[in-house]
Amino acid sequence: MEKHMLDHEERCSRAQRTRQTTHLLVRMLWQSGPVLTLLIILFIFIEGAVPALQLYASKQIIDGIAPNGLESYAARWSIVYACSLVLLSIVNAAQTWLKMLLSERSIITVNSVLLDAFERIPGMRFFEEEEHRNRLEALRDRSNWLPAQLLNFSANLCTSVFSAIGIIMLIAVLSPMLSIILVLSTAPFAFMQNRYNEMEWQYAKEYAVTRRRLDYTRSLMINRRAAKEIRLFGLGSHFHNIYQHTFARLYEQFRMIQVKSARGTVFTGLFSGMVAGGGYFWVVSQSGSGSISLGDIALYLGAVFQLSVSLREIAKEGADTIDIWRMGNDFVIFINAEEDIRTPSHPVPMNAGPLSIEFKGVSFKYPYQEQESAASEEAADDFDLDLDSEEADDENEDEVLDHAEDFNENEDRRSPWVLDQISFSISPGERIAIVGANGSGKTTLVKLLCRFYEFYEGEIKINGVDIRSFDVRELREHISVVFQEFGKYELSLRENIMIGSLNTKLSDREMNQALQGSRLDQIVSALPHGTETLLGPEWGGTDFSGGQWQRVALARAMVREAGLVILDEPAASLDIRAEYEIFNQFQKMTKGKTVIMISHRFSTVKLADRILVLKNGCIVEEGSHEALMRKNGEYATMFRLQGKSFQEEEHIQ
Repeated sequence: MEKHMLDHEERCSRAQRTRQTTHLLVRMLWQSGPVLTLLIILFIFIEGAVPALQLYASKQIIDGIAPNGLESYAARWSIVYACSLVLLSIVNAAQTWLKMLLSERSIITVNSVLLDAFERIPGMRFFEEEEHRNRLEALRDRSNWLPAQLLNFSANLCTSVFSAIGIIMLIAVLSPMLSIILVLSTAPFAFMQNRYNEMEWQYAKEYAVTRRRLDYTRSLMINRRAAKEIRLFGLGSHFHNIYQHTFARLYEQFRMIQVKSARGTVFTGLFSGMVAGGGYFWVVSQSGSGSISLGDIALYLGAVFQLSVSLREIAKEGADTIDIWRMGNDFVIFINAEEDIRTPSHPVPMNAGPLSIEFKGVSFKYPYQEQESAASEEAADDFDLDLDSEEADDENEDEVLDHAEDFNENEDRRSPWVLDQISFSISPGERIAIVGANGSGKTTLVKLLCRFYEFYEGEIKINGVDIRSFDVRELREHISVVFQEFGKYELSLRENIMIGSLNTKLSDREMNQALQGSRLDQIVSALPHGTETLLGPEWGGTDFSGGQWQRVALARAMVREAGLVILDEPAASLDIRAEYEIFNQFQKMTKGKTVIMISHRFSTVKLADRILVLKNGCIVEEGSHEALMRKNGEYATMFRLQGKSFQEEEHIQ
């Protein structure tokens, strides 16, 4: 009984998804061009009706030219047949043109639906959960050709169906049983075609990660950023071997599916062909009875052949259309994906000004950590290196987060918690520095404040209000962050900076202040088009060094009207002198704002009002630089080690 109920629920769920998929795909096509859609439907109907008309016209022509026939009657039907050929030619040409227009226009519709669904998930779920990453990858690859395929397969299917219906009606006049037998003979072919299309779709999803690694390995060998190291270490043949090995695995699976598909298609095609041949013999055998004319014989022989072809086309196009529907079903699942960050139905509005922050017994671990670890092990087995981590590093714009800092590098930790019962508070306008070894959880604090993840235990309050009570997007408008993996956008310098404040029109004075504060003003004077100079080599722009790009990221943070400014290793690519100059200026420009600095450089940390020391996800020390040095604990040890390192470097130089 319970199993029956579960099966019933599964069927209802599948039916509901089918309805949603149909509604989504039809709606996307209709939104892309209502007039174009209606014209295509009209032409499909005409194209499907013409074959039956041509068969009937052929019968009338043959009967007209036969003994005792009427030649004038045959002539009239010859004109009808000729007109049908002209009509079919015009309809085919027009339909091809209209489908090209509609499929091109629907690309923007399909991608807009995809991007809207992607934007609706405010956290990092689509980047990190394996199932969603694979689905996103598959949809991203197919979104540009999905409209054209959907149109072609659906139009061909409808045309074949209309054509088959007309022909079946002609055959049924002679023998209803023959028409039924011919229809049923294509059922095995249709079943096998659909089965192997489903196998190909499963193959595409199951091997999405492997294909992604294949594409990554290929792009790595022709990537400008990796070119120097690959040539220096002679890695070309190594990565080429990886590419070939991965491709061989993919091809073997693909070949097995195609071999099975070919065998099934041959056997089912042979069966339907034998049935059609039997239909020919039966029609010919009726000619001796005198009950049918020569035109009838020609009509039914042609109809049996046309029906056989149409039914096979229906089976093939139907399977392909179902395949597209499966893809549409993934669209529906993607669009209906549960949000990874809880959003309140009645969010509390945020006030402008410096933010106060309170962490109270907060514990957190990454929700997809086990999946990430499994993926890393699989990558290591295949390639002896972590390709996914390299990929994330190579695609900053995609913001694919690498959690290595937070839980992979500290071998002594056994707890899965990245943050363990963290408690601290920051007053409005206070400057806080957070220090600690890699894996201590520093960057994770930033991610929780930006609401990239839901924490598991405790409370985080902003201005005394639970952070989950705010609208996520409004909260982020009050936060400005310079991430470790900041964006390097292939836009002009001005656009790169203004990205930090798109909702606010920057004056020339504010832009100049940001340029001076980040020490970009001297660089701008040497650029060919000033702040309008295109950055990045992709489109032939000026390529900045790592330190120059970091200054752009700092300028971007400066122009944002935010009550909280977070700097996550903001000076990693800057020399000590540039860091000192920029942070002196930054102190002035962030006056009155709450500032959190995460840095390994203690020259920067000393500028903070208070320092938090993290170790293994816990705060072990807290206080000013002077107080922590007097305490002679974890902070003092790290400070002296770094100071000793700098002294040794100066001595060597």
